[in-house]
Amino acid sequence: RDNEVCDGHPLYAQLVRLRNSASVNVTEICLPAFSKGDMSDMIAAELRLPTRIVAELGDVVHRKTSGHILFAVELLNSMLRDSTIHFGLNSRRYCWRWETICSLKTDDNVASFIISNLSTWPPETLHTLRILACFGFHTDQGVLELLDASCVAPSGGLKSCIQNLVNIGVIEIVGGLVSFTHDLIQQNVYEEFELHQRQNLHYDIGVFLGAKVFANLTSTETESLEIRFDQMYISESKSAGESVISERSLLSIATDHINSAGPDFIVGQPQKELFAKWNLLVGKEMANISNFGSALHYYEEGIRFIGDGVWLDEYITNGKKLCFGLYEGAAAASLATRKGDLVEYYTSFIFQHASFENSLPSWIILMLSIESSGRYNEVLEKGINLFRRLGFVIPLSPPGPTEIMASLLSTSQMASSFTLSQIVDSRHYPIDDHKRNLFKLYTALIISTYALSSPYLPLLSFEMVQYSLRNTVFTPESAVAFAALGYFKVILAQNYLRGKFWANVALEMLKNSRPISATVQVNFTVNAYIMTWFVPMRESSRKLFETYRLGMKVGDFTMSMYALGLSLRYALLEGENLSLISRSLKENLKKMMKYSTVCAKLAVLDLIIVDELRGAESEPFAIFQGQLTNDSDLINDAIASSNANNVECAHFRRFYSAFWRADYIQAEASSQVLLSLPSSKRPKLISIYFYFFRGLLAFRRYRENNSEEQLRIGIETICKLEFWSQYAPSNFENKLFLLNAEQYASLPNIYEAKTQYEASINSARDNGRLHEQGLAFELMGNFLSSVTSYEPSEAMKCWKNAYLCYLQWGAKEKAACLFKEHNLNVFDVDSCGNPLKHSRDVS
Repeated sequence: RDNEVCDGHPLYAQLVRLRNSASVNVTEICLPAFSKGDMSDMIAAELRLPTRIVAELGDVVHRKTSGHILFAVELLNSMLRDSTIHFGLNSRRYCWRWETICSLKTDDNVASFIISNLSTWPPETLHTLRILACFGFHTDQGVLELLDASCVAPSGGLKSCIQNLVNIGVIEIVGGLVSFTHDLIQQNVYEEFELHQRQNLHYDIGVFLGAKVFANLTSTETESLEIRFDQMYISESKSAGESVISERSLLSIATDHINSAGPDFIVGQPQKELFAKWNLLVGKEMANISNFGSALHYYEEGIRFIGDGVWLDEYITNGKKLCFGLYEGAAAASLATRKGDLVEYYTSFIFQHASFENSLPSWIILMLSIESSGRYNEVLEKGINLFRRLGFVIPLSPPGPTEIMASLLSTSQMASSFTLSQIVDSRHYPIDDHKRNLFKLYTALIISTYALSSPYLPLLSFEMVQYSLRNTVFTPESAVAFAALGYFKVILAQNYLRGKFWANVALEMLKNSRPISATVQVNFTVNAYIMTWFVPMRESSRKLFETYRLGMKVGDFTMSMYALGLSLRYALLEGENLSLISRSLKENLKKMMKYSTVCAKLAVLDLIIVDELRGAESEPFAIFQGQLTNDSDLINDAIASSNANNVECAHFRRFYSAFWRADYIQAEASSQVLLSLPSSKRPKLISIYFYFFRGLLAFRRYRENNSEEQLRIGIETICKLEFWSQYAPSNFENKLFLLNAEQYASLPNIYEAKTQYEASINSARDNGRLHEQGLAFELMGNFLSSVTSYEPSEAMKCWKNAYLCYLQWGAKEKAACLFKEHNLNVFDVDSCGNPLKHSRDVS
């Protein structure tokens, strides 16, 4: 047919030779292109249906096959084979799934056929295709409507050419997007015309679209670097399509075209500087929506445009500002995408050519990058030196307890002269970049100083609170210091109410402000270390999970991973189903490994606990690819990086696991190691469970060897938990009942012991702590079995209920050990009922 063979086809060349041959008589039968009507008639005849019913089907088949009859037959046969077209028994005729047919992709053979005919198409159609190809596989219809009125469009306009291309199946329009029906068509069209032509077309498109965003394309105005998207506008004469294209999208599209043209195509430094600014603006917008990979791309493209002479002294002032913006942005985006080598590369340029004041943000970025690799001592050293250069008096040697408490006292006295309303009313006061950078520097030190258990952390926190009060700086950045003040009020002064007060002050500073990294850190500190003592544990877990999601949105991935890990640890220690905890840990391990190997190591410790309780082997250390193979490796790794927090968590894992598997000698040994660690003096989540289990161990040992020291430890533990429970009784009630029961069992006071065991069981059940309900049943069974006045069946009943609790918790291995230890009868276990459904009277 006329549309099936072009000039370059072998059959066409053979036909020409035959025509020119004197010995061959050629009779040509003219077959016009297969039209839509022809296609519908053919389908109607084959399916025995009226043409009006198959008209739309014929239209789609014609577009998908470019009217090529062989491809059409092949497509129809394939639709019959996969039942896209099928005989309907109810309708008694052929039917088809319209959604499936509309979503059919153009076949490779059809795409190749279209490509082979490109050279025969009219110039304006080819030019339209090239414009579309410059946008990639698809583009927004509104952008093309903008271009329709430009000099870039062919003489007849884009609209009519686009419709023709739709009709012949080269492109399609779905949901406002104009797309090629096959990527091979776009690729061939784009690569077919010369590089210089492509660059010129990209440049023309980019400049035209950029002109729609900016009123003035000159690069001489110094304020152009500070322009915001809400100051941009599209010209007043908008078509229907223009109105749906945002300024952000339009500038990014324009910038992409200029970048495709490349800096070598651009003539003149002013134009290159202008396009570098475009990249800077788009890069900032990408960073604002946490698309840091794209942000880094635009920053690097901007650097390409300004060239090698960017840091020369004779470079214009605004140009230097542009350089700082691009290099600093590239460093920040590299940090967010975990490319530490690029962070060092870009910040090194700034350190060489910028003043100390101007380079401070880059120092902060570099410190955060170093921190992400676990080099905490290096971060601390750099941070302390920077504070000293900024005029802060920081002692050369780490401050001792006396200095820290004196600083806390002076800070508290200064802060007491401010009311909450004074701070809240002042939070909208503008602050300069210098003050903001000071607080960012402090914030950049928090994770490292905490991991090191460094005494510099409280000292710096108090310094920053005092600086904030003196300078009336009450912003999200300074809120981090006030949250830290609340934390140290709790762990140093044991003043929980004042700690809560300053936590609320920090949260008030965040209100009505755009979420930033400081927002994440404040929420983490408040919910992980302060509100734990005032709200149910599960509420803290939920808040930490919300903090994790917020951190991912704003790009603070490290703090986000800490929040996620601690949220799961709260859930684990509070007795959530172990199978669910295991699944959550496994699902998030790769993400933690990507963003924070330190958090991944902590998560592996939790997964070991879960695996041991469940009797499962999930190979948690496989994530480290042979670098770490057991918990001893984790401890040695934490010691090597001076990460006191991870060392403590690793030894707590050993203690916790040993307790649940009833290896009390190992549990006692691990408890002594934990008590020797300086970081264990800070009250935290694991402190609650450590002291709870340590108290139970102490009473057990007292009954075994009558050691008064162990009795003293047990009683001190009760006093500690009673103090902690005054603000959130539900978190500690069942634990205190159980400790009291063990104390009475040790005296012995049989009646009080039994009463307290029962109270602990009921309280644990009411608060959803299956594991501690099972523990109370188990210990009560142990106690009753030692009392001659009780029948053995009473103890057996308690052990059976403990067994059921452990099973429902998901601790199959723990349940199996209990089953074996007490020789429980399977039938009796099955018939003893669900302890969760018992009345409050468990006796």
